[in-house]
Amino acid sequence: MPKILSATLLPLAALTSAALLGAAPALAAESTPAAATRSSEAVPVLKIGVVNMERILRDAKVAQEASDRLNAEGQRRQEEIDALARRFKTRLERFEREAKTMDEASRVAEQRALAEMERDVTRRNREARDEFNQRRNEEVLLLQNRAGRVIQEIARSEKFDLVLYEFFYASDRVDLTNRVIEALDRDAKPAKSK
Repeated sequence: MPKILSATLLPLAALTSAALLGAAPALAAESTPAAATRSSEAVPVLKIGVVNMERILRDAKVAQEASDRLNAEGQRRQEEIDALARRFKTRLERFEREAKTMDEASRVAEQRALAEMERDVTRRNREARDEFNQRRNEEVLLLQNRAGRVIQEIARSEKFDLVLYEFFYASDRVDLTNRVIEALDRDAKPAKSK
């Protein structure tokens, strides 16, 4: 049985069996101040904290700055793809209008060129999406690493025994997320006025 559980459960078991057997003197002897001191010394108090990494990735200024950078990069790339798509659409519309009057060789050549252009638009869209996902993953990893260092600093300086970042529930008393966000935000650059 682990130390913490055995130190807590053994006095409880003694009290329960004493009550069942009707042994009031044994109960009185077990509840002396010395017995209370022994049990409190055996149960170490753990200092535990939790961090909600999802909130950090969503709410920290550095996360918002990274998101803005990624969106700006993606916007430039998307504008290039949109321009290419517009050229394709214009050329396709022209082809559809003029196809009836074109000779066979010209029509086939234009169909091939349009098919190639359409594949190019599709390929560039896929590449842009893949590149965006890769850059987002890189930024998330960088932020998680920075947050990890901040969490370790807080844990060491305040003598936490355990800090978790995946949990189902945590009270505000043990949640360190706001403190981690504040520490990360101290490093953030001031927002540019638009």
